[in-house]
Amino acid sequence: MASPDSTFLTRASESVFDLGLDGFRLGALTLQGRRLAVIDTGAAGDPPCYADGPPPVPGREGRREHDWQPAADAPAWMQMAWLLEDLATWVHPLAEEHITLTGIEAPESQWCDVLLRDGDTAYRVRILLTGRDEPLDFPGMYLRDMFTEGRHRDHLMAEEPGDLPVVDLRSVL
Repeated sequence: MASPDSTFLTRASESVFDLGLDGFRLGALTLQGRRLAVIDTGAAGDPPCYADGPPPVPGREGRREHDWQPAADAPAWMQMAWLLEDLATWVHPLAEEHITLTGIEAPESQWCDVLLRDGDTAYRVRILLTGRDEPLDFPGMYLRDMFTEGRHRDHLMAEEPGDLPVVDLRSVL
């Protein structure tokens, strides 16, 4: 049985996909309180671009029942939907390693910050959504492995005092 966080992330992924086609993008998501904030881009979204072609069944059912993944050059809204879908799968394995997903902020369409806590320390993990060279592969698994192995420290950025530490994975993941 899926956890409430996993179910919310799956539903959020579906909404982000559908709304992306209509020209909206995710601006923020919080797991506590189960909230989404979307931004109207003012124009219809670019069409989906799949890594291995679209699922054989169109719509949500196709994405639920078949493997799908955005191509590296897919629109940002599609990358975000994929990120949420993958995080829904990995939210429980992350929690087993004391890594708690708390939300996502996307102030720009080109990248987003995955907000999480590793034990008592909160982080922003910056992930590239546009201008990618490679498809976004298994981001939840990558985050779990990177934080449990301590490799996230290799990607810390210097930020403004008082802000959360940023783990910049835009050139890595």
